[in-house]
Amino acid sequence: MVPFRFTPHSLPTLAGLALAALLVTAGSPAVELAAQETRPMGYADLFRQASMGQVAVSPQGDRILYTLTPASFPDPPSRHTQIRMAALDGSMDRAMTRVEEAGNRDPRWHPSGELFGFTSTRAGNGRQLFLMPVDGGEALQVTDVEGGVVDWGWSGDGETLVYLAGQGQDRQLQVMDGRGQGASRALTEHPTPIQGFTWREDGQELLFTAPDDWDAANHDRREAGFRARPIQRGLVFDDFLTLYPSHLWALDPTGSEPRRLTEGDFIVHGFEDSPRGDRVALVVGPVDPHVDTRPREIFLLDPGSGTMEQLTDNDVSESIIGFSPSGSHLAISAGRDFAGPGVSDIFVREVDGPAGQEHWRSVTGDFDNHVFGGVWDEDGEGLYFVGADGVNRQLFQAPIQDAEVRQLTNWQGVAAIHAAEPGAPVVLGFEDPETPQDLWALSWDQAAGAANREDAGWTRLTDANPWVEEIQLARTETLRWVSDDGTEVEGLLVYPLDHDPQRQYPLITDIHGGPAAAYVNSFLPTSSNPHRAYGHFFAAHDYALFLPNYRGSSHYGHQFQVEIVGDYWTRATEDIHTGIDHIIEMGVAHPDSLGMMGWSAGGHWSNWMLVTTDRFQAIATGAGVTNWISLYGQTDNQASREWYLGRDASLDGQNQPWHDFDHWWDESPLKYIENAVTPTLIHFPQADQRIPMPQGQELHLALKKLGVPTEFLVYPDELHALQDPRNQLVKLMGEMGWFETWIRGEGPWLDWSRVMEVADEIEEELR
Repeated sequence: MVPFRFTPHSLPTLAGLALAALLVTAGSPAVELAAQETRPMGYADLFRQASMGQVAVSPQGDRILYTLTPASFPDPPSRHTQIRMAALDGSMDRAMTRVEEAGNRDPRWHPSGELFGFTSTRAGNGRQLFLMPVDGGEALQVTDVEGGVVDWGWSGDGETLVYLAGQGQDRQLQVMDGRGQGASRALTEHPTPIQGFTWREDGQELLFTAPDDWDAANHDRREAGFRARPIQRGLVFDDFLTLYPSHLWALDPTGSEPRRLTEGDFIVHGFEDSPRGDRVALVVGPVDPHVDTRPREIFLLDPGSGTMEQLTDNDVSESIIGFSPSGSHLAISAGRDFAGPGVSDIFVREVDGPAGQEHWRSVTGDFDNHVFGGVWDEDGEGLYFVGADGVNRQLFQAPIQDAEVRQLTNWQGVAAIHAAEPGAPVVLGFEDPETPQDLWALSWDQAAGAANREDAGWTRLTDANPWVEEIQLARTETLRWVSDDGTEVEGLLVYPLDHDPQRQYPLITDIHGGPAAAYVNSFLPTSSNPHRAYGHFFAAHDYALFLPNYRGSSHYGHQFQVEIVGDYWTRATEDIHTGIDHIIEMGVAHPDSLGMMGWSAGGHWSNWMLVTTDRFQAIATGAGVTNWISLYGQTDNQASREWYLGRDASLDGQNQPWHDFDHWWDESPLKYIENAVTPTLIHFPQADQRIPMPQGQELHLALKKLGVPTEFLVYPDELHALQDPRNQLVKLMGEMGWFETWIRGEGPWLDWSRVMEVADEIEEELR
């Protein structure tokens, strides 16, 4: 049983709230800021950030195409994504598409490098395929199919273009001339819808997957508006489960019949072709799946004979990184020792070696931290990857032959590999607390030892957010403190603008989700992810913001991440409290002006703090657990609960609530709800399947019955992450109003006329 510790703190009276308000608002920097060239971050700035997405390197290795999603309100920004082209020497960055009321994506180069293609919603009839010369000009629409284009690609010589399009059983492959000349024709008439395809490495043959059967009546009832449906294993997502075996096929687009490559009672979830053409790596799972990816395994297929070798056999999820350039080795990513959640590793094995899980070799075993993807080096002797480094993400190199992982960079910021083609510069995304992500080009040799990008010879390719120069940015500090058990814990502290060391400020503690995630030195906030902390915005409103990487977070090694398994709250709660105590001791935070907020796992901890301490003056909790027992039957993710609460990640473990009912109840905030006194704002997406809305209803009803001040904001039609910018604005204004009301004594907590007024202002500013 988890030790229950109620941490008493004096609750301020209304008079105390007023006094606290005077303490924390005295000396407001607003007048001083008005005279400066920069200005504090406002509501519109939270929706102003443009973000990079897909990147494609030209065949000549001298240019890239990339997608840029601009600011947009009130429409979701993805409706306005554009295609841009940049030279890898930094000499050019220009827009290739300019239709604002259209989402453009999937940019791909013709093998000649003379033109490129992309899909767009500009035609108004779904997502269609367009081709455009690299010198610009009018885009040529080459498809007009009901249901739109799902995927597409050129043959190796560029003479043939194949695309997947259509609805229901009509979702088939079509073929046309590689430059879009003339009509397209049906390439397949498969009896079931094709799920996905890719060109083989030789560029002359296709691989595609399709189910063995098709429930046409189920499709027809959806088309007719009948929304009632059976669910499977607690899942309520439409079409979440694949109910029939799904297999891999090969096809010569010149006219031969498709060849079936796999057979059996299983589903091919993913595949990758070898450069040698003699193997295809498969991710295979059972037809009757659990509600997660644990039963999926890696196989090697000989496409000539149809022979399949099983290469893994465990209860963890694997993903394919890829074959080495020569095709001699295969790399995958999986949990450490193939033994369960926690730190992931890159595993490599020889393609021609014996089958069996024991023949994989971890090449990141001495790197005790989280690995983000990986790419092979040009000679196939090792892999490059982005690895966790506390509040930063660095570049690393992992040789495949008995050598230690080598750290290449040592910076404060976050790297991401966007493209790494042999013979071409690497394209990285990079951001830090003062600069949103931009794209940079470099060689791997230039990455080694890089702390300053310009001095290391990196080439900046984009400047996507020049407006940031107008903003007075807050100081973000990497904070370290010692928790109750002597463990060093890390996080970020965002200071109020024009921080006065002689003042104590209201402190908002924002708990990240996951819980296997971490706050990092990225630009805060970004409207493309509504759950990233609004650091500069809170600082502009004279708050300090604390972002702790508590026990259970990733980025600090395997033991740190898994320490909360079986005892979800104790260590993490101590980490958070001692971090807050440290900031109070620093003189930054006022002990009677504390707030807490969080979403998902951050909502879990907000709810736990609600029932175990009264030190906070206000709490805003989003999509958080109230009752682990009822959540188990409601959520789409039982695996996580079986691991953290059931203490066992295996598929056949004794890890369900009925195996240890008392433990699951002891860990539930609802058990201790009578201790709650803190005013609590609750957020829930109405269609959330990860932490469904009944969890919020249980909490809200209990607080109402107990007389604890509470409000409940519901976001219709939203899933776990809020996508509608209007809802993101309501969430933010509700939280800010809640803290202003209960910490500073200034209300109302939410004024709908003001919300609509701000929305109009944002829309006007972003035009």
